[in-house]
Amino acid sequence: MPSLLAYLVALAALDSLNPTTTVFQIYLLSTPKPVPRSVAFIAGVFITYWAAGLAVVIGVSQLNITFQLPNLALYIVQLIIGVVLFLFGWNLKDTASDSQKIKPLSQLTTFQAFLVGGAATLWDFPTALPYLAAIERISTTQFDLLTIVSILGIYNTIFILPLVALVGIYLYLGDHSVNLISAINQSIRKWGHKILRFLLIGLGIVLIVDGIAFFLGQPIFQ
Repeated sequence: MPSLLAYLVALAALDSLNPTTTVFQIYLLSTPKPVPRSVAFIAGVFITYWAAGLAVVIGVSQLNITFQLPNLALYIVQLIIGVVLFLFGWNLKDTASDSQKIKPLSQLTTFQAFLVGGAATLWDFPTALPYLAAIERISTTQFDLLTIVSILGIYNTIFILPLVALVGIYLYLGDHSVNLISAINQSIRKWGHKILRFLLIGLGIVLIVDGIAFFLGQPIFQ
């Protein structure tokens, strides 16, 4: 259990380096009176990501019960995810594309900001490889529903920490936070993809090695 939690925390920390939600949050914080919209946006991200993860875990677990999938099949899925992560990280561009620019959102209501958070999260979900790796591992356990819900809650709390930190910076510095948040945005654009590339390659290697270790009878994370 401790090694599994450490593994999931590491995945969540990597997953939190999400350029889509971060760009939205930075933009919202540059609008007038942004805190209610920003908090609603974070709530939309958290609830949607948590619910989607829970739905997939339950679905995979049900398939496992129905078809009695052996651990071999699940570790093959892990190997595939590891290879995809490695290749995705290896081929990740070093610079952010102009497609990350978003239209003005200053007129959003809090409920609309909540919906934007959910929509942005669902848009990214099919490519959320660290989350899919975490879901695959959780699905191999025999945890009860309450434990699974709690683990996914911990994962998603870590996932939204950068977004919460940005709101904290705004609340602490007020209008003086604009320059700092702008500098953070520039740093993300400059270094974010380089760091993400390194972490994706590293995680891919870990998943591949753990998959190979399973075939040798010594899985790393259980």
